[in-house]
Amino acid sequence: MFIDLTHKLKNNTPVFPDDPRFKLKTRYYDNECCLSKLEAGLHTGTHIDAPCHYIKNGKKVSEIGLNDLIGKTNILKHENSLNKEIAVEDLEIPENTEKIIILKTGWFKEWENENYFKDNFYLSKKIAKLFIDLKIKGIAIDTPNVDRYGKTTIHKLLLKNDIWIVENLTNLDRVHEDKYNGFFIPLKINSEASFIRSYVQTF
Repeated sequence: MFIDLTHKLKNNTPVFPDDPRFKLKTRYYDNECCLSKLEAGLHTGTHIDAPCHYIKNGKKVSEIGLNDLIGKTNILKHENSLNKEIAVEDLEIPENTEKIIILKTGWFKEWENENYFKDNFYLSKKIAKLFIDLKIKGIAIDTPNVDRYGKTTIHKLLLKNDIWIVENLTNLDRVHEDKYNGFFIPLKINSEASFIRSYVQTF
C-alpha cells in the first residue's frame, strides 16, 4: 500500500512569508487542448531543499542521486507538544537507523492556519548533530521548516553534510508503522529546491 504525503499544488496554496505566490493559469484552445503556465517559488508546498540552498558549491537538486532519495525510512514521532524545539529525548531513535528519517509532529494539521509558518516545531542543534553522526541521507518533516522561524542554523548544519531536507509533508495521520519504504521524487532541476512527490510504501 502507498500513502501519499504530498500537499496538492493549486492556486492559493499557502506559502512561506514573502515567498512568491503560487499561480497556475490554464488556457483552453478551441475545446481541443489546454496549456498551463506556472509561476511559483520552488519552496512551495511539499518540497526538497538541496545543499546549495545554503552551501556554496553544494549539490543542486539534479545532482542528488535517486539511490539517496528512495529507501528504507524510519518514522520518528515527536509527542512533546509543549516544547516546539525537538530534543533528542523527545524521540525514540532505533539502534539501526535507516538512511532516511521522517519526523512526525502532527503540525501538518495547521496547514491553512495563520500560525503554520511561524510557530512550527523545529530541530534542536543537538538532534541535528546526532542525525549527522548517524550518516543519514535525508530528513523529511511535516512542518514548514527544520529551523525556528527566522533562523537558518539547522538548515546549514544538515545541508553542509549533504543531508537533503523535505518540508511540508502531510497525511502523517495515516502513517502508523515505525518503518516504510520511502520515496522523495523531485524534478530533475538545476536549482536549490524542487516541488516533490513524497510517499511511503508498507513492506
